[in-house]
Order: sequence, then structure tokens, then C-alpha cells
Amino acid sequence: MPHVTFAPLAILTIASAAMTAPTLAQTTVRNERVQFPRGATSTSVRGTIRGYQVVDYVVGARAGQALAVSLRTDNASTYFNVLPPRSEQAIFTGSISGNRFSGRLAATGDYRLRVYLMRNAARRAARADYNLSIAIVDRPAILPSKPIMGSGKPVSPGNMPAFCRGEAASHYRVRPAYVRTGRLQQDREGQAIEGMVDRGGDGIARFRCRFDPLGRFINLTPLPK
Repeated sequence: MPHVTFAPLAILTIASAAMTAPTLAQTTVRNERVQFPRGATSTSVRGTIRGYQVVDYVVGARAGQALAVSLRTDNASTYFNVLPPRSEQAIFTGSISGNRFSGRLAATGDYRLRVYLMRNAARRAARADYNLSIAIVDRPAILPSKPIMGSGKPVSPGNMPAFCRGEAASHYRVRPAYVRTGRLQQDREGQAIEGMVDRGGDGIARFRCRFDPLGRFINLTPLPK
């Protein structure tokens, strides 16, 4: 059975993420305490957000434990951040690193898993349905890594670049003609394509589209400049 390898956490301070994620002054934040079934080390929660709504899922954990979180959603502009106890400085930023996190925790207390829509979708009052899977264990070696599966109909490899350009055009609200994609590549989840989009006065944005081993679309992830 494959396992997750954990590395020490580093605090991410990336200005570009702040430019595209909604600010707290614009949001309505709802807090929900995550309850694990008796004797279980993992659980999942389902939810819906719209526009500037934000949900903080609060998880109590001890220093040295391992936390693993993955997000599945029907809206590619939906992400989650991980915030440590008593801090607004994220130790994981989904819009930069994708929709899967795993790491050993440095402090004891309540961690917040903050689910949100990117600003481009929030200001359109877009809606997102999602499933957040959460696991906490004392020994990281026993935590299995499950592949992320996409949704919808399979896309043939020959059509993946065009499909990705369409997703990017919708995500960044530009015409497909302003989107360029590179070669299809194999990655650990299936296949991936990187590309860039010309946003005019907002500059060039880079992104990655991912497809599962069956060819189903997983998500579009903005990449750092």
C-alpha cells in the first residue's frame, strides 16, 4: 500500500496568493468543529459555498501528529488553506500548492482548514459543492495516500489540450485564443498540462490542468509566476 511521505512544514508568504484570494474584510466566515467518528482517525465533510462565503473547519491536533487533507469540488476556483493555532498565517495555500496537503504538525491546538472561492469566482457569486477529506494520525507511516480522481466524462489525450484551454478561459474569464498550453505530461495523479494565459493589463498567468488515469478532469491549479 502506498504511503504519504511527510516533510517539515514551512510558512508560505507569497504575495501573489493574497492578490487573488478574497480578503477577510469581504468574506462571511463560518466556523465548524470537525468531529471524528469514535475510534476513527479520518473523516470527510461535505459543503457548499457561494461568492465570498468562507468555511473554517476546526480540527484539534497535537504537535508531532500528521495531518492529511484533500479537497474534491465541482468548481476549479475552490481551494483550502491550512492555518495553525492562533495565527492567520497559512502553512499551506491551496491556490499555490493544489488541493492536497500532508504534513507533520509543529504545534498543539486548533488548526483551521479554510475553504474558499478565488476572487474571480467570488465576485461573480459562483457556487461550489465540495468534499473535504481529513485524517490525523500519530504515526505518518500508517497514513495511506489515495489517488485523486476526477469527475465527468473521460477526455481523450488528443483532446486534453483543448479541454484545458477551455477550462483556463473560463477560470480567467478570457477568450480561448488568449490561452496557450504545452505538451501533455505524465504525473503522479495521471496526466497534466501546463499553460499560460494573457490577461492583458493584469499580465501573464501560469496554470496546470490535471487529469486522472481514466482521463477525467481533476482541476486547474494556478502556478506561481
